[in-house]
Amino acid sequence: MSAPLQQLLEKGSLWRGHKGAANANARESLAYVSTGQVELDQALGGGWLPQRLHEIQLQQFFVGELALVAPAMVQATQQQRSIFWLAPPAQPYAPALAQLAEASVMAQAQHIVLRPQRVTDTLWSAETILHSGQAGVLMVWLEEPSAIAIRRLHLAAAASQAYVFVFSPWQPEEARSYATRLRIHLSQDSVSGYGQVQWQLLKRMGGWPLRLARQPLPKWPSK
Repeated sequence: MSAPLQQLLEKGSLWRGHKGAANANARESLAYVSTGQVELDQALGGGWLPQRLHEIQLQQFFVGELALVAPAMVQATQQQRSIFWLAPPAQPYAPALAQLAEASVMAQAQHIVLRPQRVTDTLWSAETILHSGQAGVLMVWLEEPSAIAIRRLHLAAAASQAYVFVFSPWQPEEARSYATRLRIHLSQDSVSGYGQVQWQLLKRMGGWPLRLARQPLPKWPSK
């Protein structure tokens, strides 16, 4: 494999749709943080990765997505790195955040909530945060992320050490012409009723799209 091609693969600019690609770089496997869900971890090759953009589409907000990100928050806290909430649809609930780890660790955790008025300000804030090197986790809520917005966030994430998550409403795949390394659709399962969720991996590193079996609603970790 030529050096330029290998560099593009390592940066996430190209995607290989086969399982072997998941192990192409053994160093990345050491940086995985679990989602807290065994089957989802297996489908993702280990869980969440730093320096990567994770796009999570939601049928509605608060169907377990924050519980999946919680292990990455704990990791950031242990590393004494800040956790940024950018344009969240609701105020983070402090008592729940305090349950993520022992009080001695959480005493050093720093959750920063920003509410820009415009999308352009949100993107500027996200890029500035990532380039600052202070973020352990960055969560961004966007109503209709454009190809340009996703590309900008993808490049900024690659230049950081943070776990980066973009939450957005679900859109048909034909409307999403841009490429991302990972895209998940998370919805509450209307067939089995309340307390069940359906995960669809619309795009993942080293594998084809995948629909996982219905799962119980992810629970917020407690100490």
